[in-house]
Amino acid sequence: MSNRKNNQPDPTVNAPTNGGTKIWRSLGELESTERFQDSLDREFVDGSAQMETEEEREVSRRSFIKLMGASSALAGMGLAACRRPESLIVPFTESPEWSVPGKPVHFASSMPRANGAVPLVVTTHDGRPTKLEPNKLFDKHSGTDSFTQASVLDMYDPARSRDFLQSGVKASRADFEKALADIASPTANIGFVFGDDVSPTRSRLVQELKGKFADARFFQYEPLTGDARKQANAAVFGDDADVVVNFSRAKVVLSLDSDFLELDQQGAVSGFYKNRFIEGAGYNKKANAKAMNRLYIAEGGFSLTGGMADHRLRIAPSQVPAIAAEIAKQLGASITVKGGITLSATEKKWAAECAKDLKANAGKSVVLAGTRQSRELQDLCITINSLLGNYGKTLKAVNTGRGNLANMQSLISALNAGQLDAVVLLTPGNPVYDADGFAEAAKKTKVIHLGLRSDATANAADWHIPAAHYLESWSDARTNDGALTAVQPLILPLYNGVSEIDLLLAFLDGKLFDSSKEGEKTSVSYDAVRKTFSALADGSDKSWLKFLRDGFWKDSTFAAATTLNAVTGNTVNLPSAPNINSLEVVFATDGSIYDGRYINNAWLQEAPDPITKVCWDNVAVVSPKTAKDMGVYDKILKLQPKGKVYGIETENAGVGPDGEGKDHANPLVKVMVNGRELEVAVMIGFGHADNVVSIALGYGQGFDEHDELNRGPKNDKDVSLVSVNRGFNSYSLRNAKTPYLATGAKVESANKRYSIAMTQEHHAMYGRALAREVSTMEHDHHGHKADFAAQIEGVKTQGMDSHAPENISLYKQKGSETWHEKAKADKHLYDERQQWAMTIDLNNCIGCNACLVACQAENNIPVVGKEQVAMGREMHWIRMDRYFSATDGDEDNPEMIPQPVACMQCESAPCETVCPVNATVHSEDGLNTMAYNRCIGTRYCANNCPYKARRFNFFDYNKRNPLIEKNLYKGPGGKKAVGEAPHLQRNPNVTVRMRGVMEKCTYCVQRIQSAKAKVKARLKKKATIAGGSSVDVKMADSELRPKLDSVRVACQDACPSSAITFGNLQDGDKAKVVRSRNSARNYELLHYIGTLPRTTYLARVKNPNPNMPGAKGIGRATINMY
Repeated sequence: MSNRKNNQPDPTVNAPTNGGTKIWRSLGELESTERFQDSLDREFVDGSAQMETEEEREVSRRSFIKLMGASSALAGMGLAACRRPESLIVPFTESPEWSVPGKPVHFASSMPRANGAVPLVVTTHDGRPTKLEPNKLFDKHSGTDSFTQASVLDMYDPARSRDFLQSGVKASRADFEKALADIASPTANIGFVFGDDVSPTRSRLVQELKGKFADARFFQYEPLTGDARKQANAAVFGDDADVVVNFSRAKVVLSLDSDFLELDQQGAVSGFYKNRFIEGAGYNKKANAKAMNRLYIAEGGFSLTGGMADHRLRIAPSQVPAIAAEIAKQLGASITVKGGITLSATEKKWAAECAKDLKANAGKSVVLAGTRQSRELQDLCITINSLLGNYGKTLKAVNTGRGNLANMQSLISALNAGQLDAVVLLTPGNPVYDADGFAEAAKKTKVIHLGLRSDATANAADWHIPAAHYLESWSDARTNDGALTAVQPLILPLYNGVSEIDLLLAFLDGKLFDSSKEGEKTSVSYDAVRKTFSALADGSDKSWLKFLRDGFWKDSTFAAATTLNAVTGNTVNLPSAPNINSLEVVFATDGSIYDGRYINNAWLQEAPDPITKVCWDNVAVVSPKTAKDMGVYDKILKLQPKGKVYGIETENAGVGPDGEGKDHANPLVKVMVNGRELEVAVMIGFGHADNVVSIALGYGQGFDEHDELNRGPKNDKDVSLVSVNRGFNSYSLRNAKTPYLATGAKVESANKRYSIAMTQEHHAMYGRALAREVSTMEHDHHGHKADFAAQIEGVKTQGMDSHAPENISLYKQKGSETWHEKAKADKHLYDERQQWAMTIDLNNCIGCNACLVACQAENNIPVVGKEQVAMGREMHWIRMDRYFSATDGDEDNPEMIPQPVACMQCESAPCETVCPVNATVHSEDGLNTMAYNRCIGTRYCANNCPYKARRFNFFDYNKRNPLIEKNLYKGPGGKKAVGEAPHLQRNPNVTVRMRGVMEKCTYCVQRIQSAKAKVKARLKKKATIAGGSSVDVKMADSELRPKLDSVRVACQDACPSSAITFGNLQDGDKAKVVRSRNSARNYELLHYIGTLPRTTYLARVKNPNPNMPGAKGIGRATINMY
């Protein structure tokens, strides 16, 4: 490993001065530890080059000759007949006439979800769904999220449930059909448990089930559904009511502990983002500060919505109702608060000024409470919105048609009372694992479970039925505003799974549809969905085909709720404020696996949590002050005490910045609450409320003999290679009375450590004002006033660019005026028709992982596993950097600034000049391209990349399963992943890279090439019409370019906030990307080093209320950095 040192500036330059700011990504950087500074100085980070373990040494360069010798010997032993036969996948026995091998076909569908269906366009290759894109015809939504993008991988999950199980033992479909005949007696008391999504066909079948089974009961359950919110809405607007938000009309938004932009959506958020574009969504207007909305939030731990907020109040979630009550009182409500905290003067002013702003925008504002928050907060939220006159303007009360379904506690009560003969679980939840009390109660009746995974509920049920994925099923669903969408199959069920509609119809007619035998017939679910559509729209073939082609029915929506009752009660009872001896535990929604349902999805597991940057695990997050009070701050900061270098145990070994690396481990603490306890790894969360412990749900579902903490074997049948030994089961701490938070917790050290894979310091760039922001509010700037316009004009000179001299290059490319006369200049490698570029608007980017997962799906990027990630070997082509910023030394209340970083496609690329084999070169249309078959893996390019945007295949991650213990180190003897189901998801238009090859973002060159092919097709068509040869056809330059803004890269399509713009610079101002680059907010990352990147950024704009506490520091995270 190289010990070469780079001369980095002294870390004290990051220390704030008067009026200055401090920016950091991790605890090590904040504290300027010696190890962190050493990591900046090193040419290669620790763990990226050295071979530390026995397995690594076995396949090191020293072993290469021996390995080759052995393989040569084997080649001469006549073992050709022992070669494992190849498995071939034939998508069509008889190829359809319209199918062109390798050419993608697109179909409309949608993904049913509790917070509203997501309209999609599904890309298929040779009958295989490979990629999901948003349905652009449905203009009420934009983009998708990481869960939607990754859901295609769930369909190809090799651990997916494939068999009918009877009490955990494999059974046949025929055996279940016999059992179904006995269970589905008309006199039976059957309970049906659904998810929280809305399906009109299911609702219709529920009515038919009520007709057949007079004593049937119907329930709804998902682990993160807020029953208190439903009860509050039902009390005011009637049963089955919900409230939908129209953000496009809202000038002021107040979030009361709701991550409504990501994990707690309560309406289409595209309207919110449109109101953040200060130059208009098309960048065709003059920057106007008044065009922006303003966002306030009160929350306990940083959410992605909190990172976007103009004003954020850090407060324990149990005490958020106190802030809401203060705001309600400021608006004229009579509210009495009992218990809880006594608001400080700053908190009272925060509430008062927020109330004034809301009142000034009455009817143009919206107040949202977290869907899992208490009934008190839900009632306060309704009261505030009523006082502001928001209902009927920015808020709409609707009847969802879901039906008046009982909750999980009602189900458990019915089971304990012996009132049900059978329970049919159709929920995406895993109630044996995540519903307190269900497992014991379910023993008193027969349980039938329909699910994609063989999870705890599947193995405990009397009958488990393998479910069909939504991409294999016929159904329908409603978006969050009530639009009817089609759920149509793109492929027959891979494992002969059963859809929810199939099973409900089987209860009605006694016959279970078998796609393997009846696949050529019209599905019974198809008939059921069409029958529902005929009742909602019309029965014509024309309308039905339009519904399937478009993917939604344009004229459909929820019916408005007419009942409006006043909120009763004006007393808010709060628990005592948490303290170090009585902590508050928040059971948080996980940004990677949601409630645990996606734990088998490797893409989501390896996507770093947007806030903590931890992957493959969950942790207990506490504030720096709480960590110090608990006595764990120094333990978290301290490096893992011991490790091994070449098998020799030594101090502080093999770790990177902030202690990250293969041997990095966080301390474990024991959390005790609700009479239960859990040992969990702890880490520091900046901006976190004091005396609050946040633990994400969904992990710890099963362990095997390889578990680091020796917790297994335990429930190992419930998990797969992806989900085994992952994190800590925080569901074990919560009960029915504390679904969201629990108070009175105690925490003590467990005197153990647990290995954590954290990416917050991986690929760190050195520099100041990397992510830039300004404020709509006037600021003092070096003794003079800087208004909004002046701040925007100064974006390009923030940070290092403020004093860097002009870049003067000694090299002038051929075609410049210094080389030839201008008239004779011949531009070097320059396509006059197309030059590609990208902009990323930090004013809209919230830091979610939608782009990261979309890129992974599009470009065949492999998963490498927890151990490899810990060593800095993750392969994501686009990473999401996240910075914290403290103004005037207030590190307890930092801002959070996200910044996506991929290859910048530099015009003067440092990587190209150092590659000894020309494996990375510049294309005529401005791309920094990779020739994989030339690459010999020197990694000079990665070392020379100032943006740290290149990834190296240390192993055959695509070929050998990295999740099998030590499998990567076994070389040819390791188990191959080739031929397993996930390989069916691969994009055939993108090369699958091998070991020893460097890779990076390509601007989705396959999509660019497809657009060029369409241009050639137009040329051919024109020639055919003209009746001559294509060489004789004259075409204007504009005709030889791809259509304006028609090329959309994967990350751009997936982005829910439309923060990414891509296009052809040669289209001029007609192109959105050119208009965005012409914005005064546009700047180049690391401009002062002169790489001329094609990807540029637009600075974030904060819109503070001048009268709010701390307003002067808002939007100043980077403006005073020099």
